[in-house]
Amino acid sequence: MNNFVRYIIISFLLLNLFNLQIVKAQKDEDSIYNSAIISVYDNPDYAIEVAQQIFNQNKSNPQKQIKALLLLSNAYASKRNYEKSLEYALQTKEINKSLKDNRLQLQILNKIAAQYHQLGVNEKALEVLDEADQIVKSFENQDSVRFTMGNNYAIRGFIYRDQLSCDIAIKYLNKAYACYAEGTQNARTLANRSVTSYNKGNCYIVLNRMDSAKLSFLDSRDLAKQAKANSLMAFSLKGLAEVYTLESRYQEALEELKQANKLAEDVGDLVLNRGIYKGMADNYLALKDWENYHYYDHKFEESGKEIKFNEKKTINHLLQKYSEEIQKKKKDIQWKFGAGILIGLIAFLLVLANIIWSEFNFQKSFNKLKSQIRF
Repeated sequence: MNNFVRYIIISFLLLNLFNLQIVKAQKDEDSIYNSAIISVYDNPDYAIEVAQQIFNQNKSNPQKQIKALLLLSNAYASKRNYEKSLEYALQTKEINKSLKDNRLQLQILNKIAAQYHQLGVNEKALEVLDEADQIVKSFENQDSVRFTMGNNYAIRGFIYRDQLSCDIAIKYLNKAYACYAEGTQNARTLANRSVTSYNKGNCYIVLNRMDSAKLSFLDSRDLAKQAKANSLMAFSLKGLAEVYTLESRYQEALEELKQANKLAEDVGDLVLNRGIYKGMADNYLALKDWENYHYYDHKFEESGKEIKFNEKKTINHLLQKYSEEIQKKKKDIQWKFGAGILIGLIAFLLVLANIIWSEFNFQKSFNKLKSQIRF
């Protein structure tokens, strides 16, 4: 009996130890994942490495695979590789079909909408956002998806800025900012608030409201600093420099741009770099510093060519994908149409055969009866 009790105790301890190891491994993975999310802007290659590791280690866990794919999509978007970003986002949608997880579906739809917007396919982006809105209505407690709703408002703000007006865009960006501010403040929410403020600043420049623009860029800078997101700080400083340039404060603008350029060195964001190079070229031109003007103007042109090449490559990939989908649907329709004709033909032949067979039997019976008639 003592041996049996001892065996039970040892088994219990080993089981607890095993469970503790699982919990520790889970916490370690969660911690690495959270650090990777924060690194998306400043070190997307690290985020990609972590995401691929999580994806490969969780083949039987669709939820974690979706989280990993969304992280991959965000990281490649940060690198301005829209083709891969959209590819991974669409993969998550396929995996989630079997899960039917509405919370994940909202994240996925927002990510896909953001990528369509980046590619300039705004009508498609709005369709996806409308789909997300319908899912939000299914939640009794909408506060639980407040962060995701903020993403939806933010993307709409970006789209309406391009399609309608900055006045309308600012309203949606304010809604997004409020959603982010209502939740727990961590690096992720701070970063999103920074992005929202930066875009508001750009809208205020369009509306010629320079004081409001300056306040938005300063807010964006401070939030990015709290989130420790160097690339977002660089964007904010670039925006602030644009205000100074418009106010003819060229030297002050260059000081902000130099700081932004230093922060952006290790990020590898082509769009950010192009904006900084353009700002530096314009300000050196205003100061008649021809050598620096030509240097940064050349860098601006080269980065622009690279961005266009990446965007063209992604759009061609999308067109090919849509063409394949159309061809598949065409083949399905042809097969169904052909199958319908074949089934109809077979049915007709069967009916015809039945009529002939019935006529044959009738004639046979008739002839038999006829032979039995005696006059």
